[in-house]
Parts: sequence; structure tokens; C-alpha cells
Amino acid sequence: MNQTPRAISPSSGPLLPRLVNAVLLRRAFYDAVAADARATGPAGAVVCLAAVARESVALYQLSQASKGWGLILALIVVFALVRWLLYAAVMYPIARALSHQAVEFKRLLRCLGFAETPAVLSLVGFAVGDALFPYVQFGVGVWLLLATIVAVRSATGESNRQAILIGALGFAAYLGIGLASDVALHAPTSAPQLDPARTAVEQSAGSG
Repeated sequence: MNQTPRAISPSSGPLLPRLVNAVLLRRAFYDAVAADARATGPAGAVVCLAAVARESVALYQLSQASKGWGLILALIVVFALVRWLLYAAVMYPIARALSHQAVEFKRLLRCLGFAETPAVLSLVGFAVGDALFPYVQFGVGVWLLLATIVAVRSATGESNRQAILIGALGFAAYLGIGLASDVALHAPTSAPQLDPARTAVEQSAGSG
């Protein structure tokens, strides 16, 4: 007698099956995430796990050279959670503007949290070597975009077409904000300061 497979709960049970369902972009699982208010905490844990996976090699190297790697690990986790909230904050108004029905922020937040799961596959890039690392990173980036679209579809209840539009726009807007922030951080903070004494000397020499 065939038995129907038991649905994986996003808020309880072993972590590995939840990660597998999230990575495989299974719609039923993301629908369960959207509906389960208790899944917000586990979604945050997934975000932290994905961030640590991204920085695992750097953390290992740092742990061999410094005793302060634990502080760096804590900062990575904190920044990952802040980035998760920022991503949802960017995606939320876009989803509300383009969705045909009400969108709840927490539903979107936890679905986007589980959509970070493909970032764990960054570990594969560290295993294949430098030559293939960019290709793995590109593949992970595409997978993250697809996961975002699936997450948006479950959080909003919209059609595939509308979810693609919302997810792609939100993804692009978030990347744009990140790029603008990088440019702002590396831009000169002020105009070059002139040395009055040197300027006076040069003017005197020129007039002489």
C-alpha cells in the first residue's frame, strides 16, 4: 500500500530536510513557510548558515592566523540578519505595488530567508578550485534569483509571471542599492586640501 510522503514542516524537525526542500525550490514547502508564523526564526537561522557558508574559507584562514575570528563570525551573522531585513524591506513595497492582493511583510520575510539556502552551495566553489569558482558563484547567483521568485510566489499568492516580475525587480533593486553603497563608501569624502604656504610660494615664484 502506497503511503503519501509526510510534508516537511519548516518550523520543526531535522534541519537537513528543510534545507533540501528549500534548495530544490519545492513550491509546497515554500507555501508551508509562508503559512507557518513559527518559521520566521528558522528562516533567520538559514540566513545565518548561508552567510557562514559564503565566508567559510575566509573564516578558516582567519582562525589559523588570529584568535579574534569568533568576533568576525559574530559580525558576519549580525550583518547577514541586517541584510535579510533590508532585502525584505526593498522587496516589500515592490510586491505591494505589483500584487493583486494584500502582502504580509512577515510572510515575505520568512520566505526570502529560506530562499537564501542555495548560498550554502558556495562551499562547492571552494572545493573545485579557483578556475571553476567564478562559474559556481554565477550558478549560485542564478539559483538564488530563482529561489527568490519561488519565495515571492508563495508569499504573495501571485501567478508565476507576476512573481517573476516582482522577484526580478526586487533582486535588481537590492543589487543596485548594494552597488550604490559600495560606490559611496569608496568615493572621496572631500575635495583635495591645498597647502596655503605652498600655494603662496608657487605664486611668488610665478610672479618673479
